[in-house]
Amino acid sequence: MIEADNSKGQLVCIIDADYVLSDKEPLIRLWGKTKSGRSVLILDRTFDPYFYVLPKPSADLDKLVEAIKAMEIEGSKPTRVEIVKKNLYGKEYDFIQVFSNNPTDIPKFRDTVKHFDGVKEEYEYTIPFYRRYIINKGIVPMSWVRVFGKEIKTNADMDLSIEAEKIESIKEEEISEYPSLHILAFDIETSQAEGDEIIMISMMDTKDFKKIITYGNKASNVETVANEEEMIKRFFQLVKEQNPDMIVGYNTDRFDFQKIAEKCEKYKIPIILGKDDSHMIFRRRGRVSAARFRGRMHIDVYDFIENILEDSLSTEVLSLDRVARELLGLKKEKLSWKEIEELWKKGDIKTLGEYCLHDSLLTLKLAKNLLPQIFELSRVVGQTPFDASRMSYSQLVEWLLIRAAFNSNEIAPNRPKYDEMMRRRRAEPYTGGYVIEPKEGIHEHLALFDFQSLYPSITITHNISPEMVDCNCCEVETKVPDYEHHFCTEKRGFIPIVLENLVRRRIDIQKKMKKLEPKTMEYKRFNSRQYALKILANASYGYYGYPGSRWYSRVCAKSITAWGRYYIKNVMEFAKKLNYEVIYGDTDSLFIKIKTKKAAKEFLDKANAMLPGVMELDFKGFYKSGIFVLAKSGVAAKKRYALIDEEGNLTIRGFERVRRDWSKIAKDTQEKVLLAVLKEESIQKAVLITKRTINKLKSGKVKMDDLVIYTRLTKSLSQYEQVGPHVAAARKMKERGITVKEGYIIGYIITKGTGSISSRAEPVSDAKDYDPDYYIHNQVLPAALRVLQGLGVTEEKILHSSGEQSDLTMFKKK
Repeated sequence: MIEADNSKGQLVCIIDADYVLSDKEPLIRLWGKTKSGRSVLILDRTFDPYFYVLPKPSADLDKLVEAIKAMEIEGSKPTRVEIVKKNLYGKEYDFIQVFSNNPTDIPKFRDTVKHFDGVKEEYEYTIPFYRRYIINKGIVPMSWVRVFGKEIKTNADMDLSIEAEKIESIKEEEISEYPSLHILAFDIETSQAEGDEIIMISMMDTKDFKKIITYGNKASNVETVANEEEMIKRFFQLVKEQNPDMIVGYNTDRFDFQKIAEKCEKYKIPIILGKDDSHMIFRRRGRVSAARFRGRMHIDVYDFIENILEDSLSTEVLSLDRVARELLGLKKEKLSWKEIEELWKKGDIKTLGEYCLHDSLLTLKLAKNLLPQIFELSRVVGQTPFDASRMSYSQLVEWLLIRAAFNSNEIAPNRPKYDEMMRRRRAEPYTGGYVIEPKEGIHEHLALFDFQSLYPSITITHNISPEMVDCNCCEVETKVPDYEHHFCTEKRGFIPIVLENLVRRRIDIQKKMKKLEPKTMEYKRFNSRQYALKILANASYGYYGYPGSRWYSRVCAKSITAWGRYYIKNVMEFAKKLNYEVIYGDTDSLFIKIKTKKAAKEFLDKANAMLPGVMELDFKGFYKSGIFVLAKSGVAAKKRYALIDEEGNLTIRGFERVRRDWSKIAKDTQEKVLLAVLKEESIQKAVLITKRTINKLKSGKVKMDDLVIYTRLTKSLSQYEQVGPHVAAARKMKERGITVKEGYIIGYIITKGTGSISSRAEPVSDAKDYDPDYYIHNQVLPAALRVLQGLGVTEEKILHSSGEQSDLTMFKKK
């Protein structure tokens, strides 16, 4: 007997979960680690898969139960059939719960049962078995459990395997840290010259192991094998020897493991990278097929960044180089695919090896930086890091709600069928947030306020949930502004309860953080958790209106925006009553002209005193001045402004400076123009800056990196009817053997020559020159004039003036 068998049990942090069939019955496997670093496999045979059947009101319940018990599909029969009381959209019904001893029977049983007389609908038949298990058992991945059971022997490469008799979840407050995990990062290099072969693999881990493997030429820092096949086998062998808990990579789902899988199929090599003898499989996760191996978690850092972090990053592209620069302050060694080809041809394996290993180093550092966020997201949603790191916002919200539904005895509604999803997509858009057009020009002494988590706060305050719409149980005192709908005030809705729990947990964590030093691990862990809670709460509004949502409600979505418009208008009117000028307002934020910070905070206190429930206005900042500009149509542009605070820091929204589809030279010029206007109050300097940039472009002295324009491919190349510059460049990349898919961000430069702009768009690595006229008239001038046009500056003045002195007095709004 072992520690797991005594009264204390074995303390284990659950890292991953899956199931296998053992003697034709499901065996749940939980993969974890102890505090001392021992790897543990927990086996549980006591849980059966199931789904629910909702009978029609007219159905004979007993006859329907007997019919379900009697059905037999391909030799399989239900193991149990029970009548249970469950809630659906807040109303209690008698459901029939149908059990099996094989998860693969569930869809077969459902397909048969749906044709039975008396069956109205079936539910929860698409929930993966291992997810069903961790939800029902209250197990939270990356959290701790206490396991009681017996030690057994398995084929898994684990320190300890336990046949569980009982598993108890440990409260988060008791143990909040994670165990120490052994993480291994890897990277591959390929060569088109060698027929699209993998020419090198590098590895680096958290235990100071590092290795570069190649074939052909030798170098002191590289292990050389006979050929590509032997290199891949050696890579698998080294993974097995190092035995990490986790493998991490950058774009490994879409590239590295896809490429490895192609080669293994060619050479008939089994891909065994997990902790048992099972082969690697690809699991569909949204648009991406995720590489999975049992017991050894695979995290593709790129997936998490693309799904969750992209909007918070300033980088235009999500390349390893750009992301590492922004998040780590580290640069990737720069080699174009042509340079890689040349190094390989020359046999300069040492340089190529250093380049490849550096990619593994950056990937490892990125993973260590981001894993706390992934782990906390995993904890909040209650899904494994493998799954949570690959989920979109809507999927994260959905799985949060599915877990909460089980805990509330609620049935999770079904996902919509294709026709219903199309109907939702075709529905007329409802009115969004309220926007008051900004007062064009330069304004001084500005205070910015915004509502703290506006839409989640409205959902909680007004009990906005599908089952609470237009109830009959309470008198209608308050209707949704602009609509005839109301929400129940007698009972709390399912989703408002879930959101309120998120908000309260975040507030509690923020209170704890105030007592901690920011450099401590505990502070960083809490910060990751509060961020996870924040993004889930904020994503909830979008989930109501998402066509694929289980809890879709157009009424809820449009009611939330209606209340949002109501509150922003009320605060604006309140400001006007106090004789403050409102310069601009948009959805959840407003700018007020106000003399001092003290006055701004006094206004904040008064405004919050009149807000109901958890609604709260925040003071975001006080600015020395700001500029609001006109759109091309002649109306003030939504969310296009720049602000400068008392310390001279610039905040930019909506200008080309913060968009990836403009070149760096255009964005840098625009930022310098904004600083000249706001900080130095000089139109003359702004014009001069623009003229100098134009002259530099004409001279041919601009760095090629400053001319790259980035645009995302929103569909596959074959689906584009109109060929824009990014599509033309992407097609050229594909012709040269470079992988290009939907979702990729294409970098290109417009080069000299004849023909259309698109025909002259060259991928960054192939561009030899640039077209000065294009960058002057389509990039730099439009970016500068977006700021200067409202201040009386024309294109003619920039191109041909001598640069006479101009000040901003006449453009400042009193």
